[in-house]
Amino acid sequence: MYVVMTTARFIREGFTKRELEQALDCCLERIARGRYVARRVCDNPDHSAVWAAIDEAYADEYEHFGDRRDAEERLRVIIHARAEKTAGHADGGRAASGREIFSHLSAALIHGLPVVCLPDPRAEVYRGEIPRKYRHLHVRVDRVPEGHTTSVGIYRVTSVEWTLVDVALTYDLATAVAMIDHAIREGMTVASRIARVLDGRPEARAQRRARAALDLADGRRESPAESVAAVRFYEFGIVGMEPQVEMFGNAGVCFARVDFCHRASRTIVEVDGLAKYTEYASDAKEALADEKRRDDRLAAMGYRVFRVTWKQLFLASTFEEIGRIVRERSLAMERNH
Repeated sequence: MYVVMTTARFIREGFTKRELEQALDCCLERIARGRYVARRVCDNPDHSAVWAAIDEAYADEYEHFGDRRDAEERLRVIIHARAEKTAGHADGGRAASGREIFSHLSAALIHGLPVVCLPDPRAEVYRGEIPRKYRHLHVRVDRVPEGHTTSVGIYRVTSVEWTLVDVALTYDLATAVAMIDHAIREGMTVASRIARVLDGRPEARAQRRARAALDLADGRRESPAESVAAVRFYEFGIVGMEPQVEMFGNAGVCFARVDFCHRASRTIVEVDGLAKYTEYASDAKEALADEKRRDDRLAAMGYRVFRVTWKQLFLASTFEEIGRIVRERSLAMERNH
C-alpha cells in the first residue's frame, strides 16, 4: 500500500514550501492537489519524512515502468488518496460530506480486475445528485442498491457484479469482456449473477454492448490478451475459435494446449507470445527452442499457427489476415473432403 502524504503533514514535520518543492525534484511526486507519494529512498537525510515508510518496509515505492502500467499505478494512488480523504483518515480530517462509493474502472482496480483500457485517469465515484468532473475525480450519479456496495479495506466500492455491469455499459467491449472472463475464471462471480444485475438496469444506455459482453464471456480464457483476441474475432466476423484446446500426438498424449483453435480450418492463434513460457523456462533460448519444436509438430499435423503480440491485438490488419487464412483453409478442407 502507498503512503499518501499531504502538504499539511509536511508542514507539521518542519518542511518549508521551498523544501517541499525541492523534494519534488528528488524523491517525491505530486499525484493530486496537496497529496504526494514517495518515488524512492534518496540520499538526502532532510527528506527522511518522505521516504521513512518505504525505508521501514511498511509502504510501497511508487514505481515507474515506462509502459501502460504507469497510468494504472498512478490511478491506484489517486484512488487511495481519495479513499483516505473521504474516510477521514488523512491528517485526522473530517470525512467528506456524503459517503462516496468507488465505481467503474476504479472499483475494478480495487477488486483486482484487469483493466485493458484506461481512458479516464480520474478516480470514479458515485456521489450525490449532480454528475461532475474534476481534475482527479469523476463523480457519477446512480442509485446503487445496498446489496451491491461492499467494503474492501478502506474503500467503499460497488460489488463485483455491479462493477462489471458498469464497465460493460460504459467502456469498450474488450475492456468489459477481459474483466468478466477474469471474474468468472477466478470464481469471483458467475455469469447468471452478472446478467441479473444487468436485467435490473433496463434504463441504462448501451444495453446491446453490455449484452454482447456477457454473451462473449468465457472463463476458459487465461489472460486479458486472450479476452481481447476473442473480442477481435467477434468484431471481424471470425467464428469457431475455441479457447484452450489440448493437442494430442499419435500416442494419445497431450503435448500442447493452444490459446485458440479453429478446428474447421486447422488454424491456431497464440496471443501471449513468449512471456508465458519464459516464466518457467531456465532461459529464453530454451523457451524459444521449445516453442519452435511445438510449432513444428503442430505444422506436421496440418495446423497453421499465428502468433499475436499485445500491440498486434489492436491492429485491424492482424485479424483481416487471420480471417482470410481461416476462410481459405476452411474452403480447402471442404474440397478435400
